[in-house]
Amino acid sequence: MKRIKSCINWLKQWQYLGIAVIVIASLLLHLGLIMRPDEPLFDEVHYVNDARHAIDSGGTERAEHPPLGKLLVVSGILLFGDNPVGWRLIAILMGAASLLFFYLICRRLKLSEKVCYLATFFLAFENLTFVQSHIAMLDVYCQFFILLAFWMYLRGSYPVSAVAIALAALAKLNGVLVALVIGMHWLLSRCPNWKKFISSYITLAPIAFLLLLPVFEYVYWGELLNPIDRAMEMLRLTGSITFDAYEPGSIASRPWEWVLTPENFAYWWTPRFLGMLSPTLWILIIPSIVYITYRSVKGDDAPLFPFAMFVGLYLVWIPASLISNRASFIFYFYPAIPSIAIALGIVFGKLIDVSRERAQGKLRRLLKTGIPLYLLSHLVAFIIMAPPSLWWKIPFSIAIFVFSFWYVRLGPTPSPEPDLLAVEGSDETLAGIDSGPDPGLQVS
Repeated sequence: MKRIKSCINWLKQWQYLGIAVIVIASLLLHLGLIMRPDEPLFDEVHYVNDARHAIDSGGTERAEHPPLGKLLVVSGILLFGDNPVGWRLIAILMGAASLLFFYLICRRLKLSEKVCYLATFFLAFENLTFVQSHIAMLDVYCQFFILLAFWMYLRGSYPVSAVAIALAALAKLNGVLVALVIGMHWLLSRCPNWKKFISSYITLAPIAFLLLLPVFEYVYWGELLNPIDRAMEMLRLTGSITFDAYEPGSIASRPWEWVLTPENFAYWWTPRFLGMLSPTLWILIIPSIVYITYRSVKGDDAPLFPFAMFVGLYLVWIPASLISNRASFIFYFYPAIPSIAIALGIVFGKLIDVSRERAQGKLRRLLKTGIPLYLLSHLVAFIIMAPPSLWWKIPFSIAIFVFSFWYVRLGPTPSPEPDLLAVEGSDETLAGIDSGPDPGLQVS
């Protein structure tokens, strides 16, 4: 009995308990859904058929896309068969790993455990993120390498980050936008380690892309192709997909519509896969971005990175759409959703602090009630919109809400132990994944 109590006490203090619960819950929800539907859904049909073509006769039917994402679909089919598990399992595993990378990014920004958990909670149980992390489209593979590149950059591992940027672009060309985010953040952070930065991102990233492109393409074509010619061909082909090919009101939409209007369309009907942002996140996009922009201007370091993410992964699409008339779709917003999740985590972390600092008053009562209601409403939106069966979603959501309520201590604040107070504010404690228990977990 003492051993069980000891294990429970250790688990309560484990610094990765929150992210472990979220990743496991998300993974189980995905795996419970993996066989439905039992045929390719939405754009899966393009990449599954292309993978079959590559396996049967070689070559690709999707020459406008780089090879890495398509090869991952091929790998899934070769490993697990030409069935829903083969199509989706690698996408699901990489989507779950993306949540871990996202959490580690938050830790690298020196956010408290409370904020890191809230941000990951908002991301993991957001409808569009869940849907895109489930299906065999190129976006989830690209997102995996995008978040890996960000994490490595914040760790100071510039060469590894540069290679991850190349891999993101090799999964889907949109991955090159990572370089814009990192470059912007580096400049706003007053250009630290400029020699290492330039040698990695200006030199290594494009070299890695051009070296790896013919290697991956060789698997398809059985011959070495000129990487510069292939890169130019991909740009030409993908740039030819304009709004002229789509009727008004179709699945194509302008980038500003993703934020200003609740864009949605059905990927599949039974079970229902909706290409739509959760309304609880969508409604706070502009307020949360305004807040982190303000905090960045005031000199806070942590909000600067999600601000750069939002600019580089979303706002850049607006002038690109106006200049090129290139067709765009709501799932192009998928890479930018982590920036909103971090912004919301920062905002709600601050609101929780305010609710505890005020001994009494209407604002404290409002926050004590409103914050749990918002977290609950985020899960309710997930229950209504996300494709897993209600028999899975409802008990999982209830369990996650109860755990979240306890984990971020939305109730009365317990009196901290003296030794725990002593570690609050330690930069070493928050610096990286090798740190001890995060002080945000101990004293928040």
